[in-house]
Amino acid sequence: MTTTETYRTTVHAMAMPFVIELDDPDPLEVDGAVAQFHGALVWADEVFSLWKDDSYLSGYLRGDVTLDEAPHELREVLEACEWYREATAGGFDARRKDGVLDPTGLVKGWAVAHASRHLRAARASDWMVGAAGDILVAGARTRRIGIADPHVAGDPAGTPVIDVVELGGAFTALATSGGAQVVDHIWDPVTGEVARHYLQVSVAGRDLTECDAWATAICGGGPRVITPALERGLEVLVVTGGRHDGTYDAQTSPGWPSVR
Repeated sequence: MTTTETYRTTVHAMAMPFVIELDDPDPLEVDGAVAQFHGALVWADEVFSLWKDDSYLSGYLRGDVTLDEAPHELREVLEACEWYREATAGGFDARRKDGVLDPTGLVKGWAVAHASRHLRAARASDWMVGAAGDILVAGARTRRIGIADPHVAGDPAGTPVIDVVELGGAFTALATSGGAQVVDHIWDPVTGEVARHYLQVSVAGRDLTECDAWATAICGGGPRVITPALERGLEVLVVTGGRHDGTYDAQTSPGWPSVR
């Protein structure tokens, strides 16, 4: 019987922690792989941050930088935002009510997916990245992941969860959107007002960028966006409201990978 050695660490970028777990990595390669992963996240922040005046996105929005002068990934992400706007029938829209271009609803998932290619250098049998509600896994191992209580802000570790899902195989990505970490940050593209359709939305699939965009879209666009998400092979959990005893009313799609 073999014993799996799991390497765990946390890196910080984009104003949040990223938790990394690698099973049986090459001890000579693991530190370098994690450093490259971290560096890619820091670079993504330098390109896409709306809170840094010297980011490429900020420069582009001011008119100081053209798309041709910026890294090609900026154009790639903005084009992806437009693609998701059309695919979600407007549920996902990177333009805020004031007209400012804000791809935040897609960037975190995209950045993790983009950076995770560096983890292959660690030669781990399996790995997982956790990024404030977004999870990406690789390898044959299945992992049980808790869906955080919508009212728990900050690090939810050690707090009760509303559901447990199994990732691996058909589902390698999970994204959760809602107001737990940043209150009222998702808007309804139709009304231009703060979205109040659901307390929280989780989407499971195989691509983290896709899951992240659709979770944001369902939060913003409401029930009408769920059907096209299911048509793309995604599975969905929506938290519709709270009960007096502290539990929640929730609905899941037929293939939602719950293990409870």
